[in-house]
Amino acid sequence: MTLAPSPKAVSGLAVLLLAFAGCSSKEGQALLQPPQALGLVLASQAARAAGTKKQVALITPDASWGPASTAEEAFRSAMKKQGFSVVTAKSANLGDPMHGRPGLKAADFFEALEKSADAGAVVSFVGAPLLGPGDDARLSSGQHPPVLVVATMTLGTVPGVANDRLLLANLLEAKIIQLAIVDGEDPEVLKAGHGDATQELFARNYRILRPPN
Repeated sequence: MTLAPSPKAVSGLAVLLLAFAGCSSKEGQALLQPPQALGLVLASQAARAAGTKKQVALITPDASWGPASTAEEAFRSAMKKQGFSVVTAKSANLGDPMHGRPGLKAADFFEALEKSADAGAVVSFVGAPLLGPGDDARLSSGQHPPVLVVATMTLGTVPGVANDRLLLANLLEAKIIQLAIVDGEDPEVLKAGHGDATQELFARNYRILRPPN
């Protein structure tokens, strides 16, 4: 004989399911907050780098990588609010992460720069370029717009491309890129405590690398 659950039991189960759903929703939002902060802080840095030129060009993953990331969407929205147009200079094929380390090929990077000659800044959501011997000789800080690189493990809804720190340091020193955002808390910014909630959230999850003075 099968006993039907009492109305009280059904009510209690419903409450538990609603509570679980609420927690899951909150946890999902919490996971998306840092990439959103990344996009917003990156937008302020890109606007500063672009100066009076009101166009920013992006290097993004191609469709095989997935839909536009949380960080990219937040960035685009923030740039448009500041009066900038945002164009995609290159949708790059980063390779298969299951068969080697993905990354931005030098040829794709150079193609993006050629298409972005009139832009105020170039922003890469696919990490720094993997340049070969002699490639850096083709570049100098005065021959292309400022390049800002996102080199984090995740962009929210899709994976990111976290580059080796030595590679980033070399590119910054050579002024091939002007800024790189990487994973890791920035204790100096947090200690200063001058930022708003978005900047604080950013500093708890990321840090900005710049060329040496």
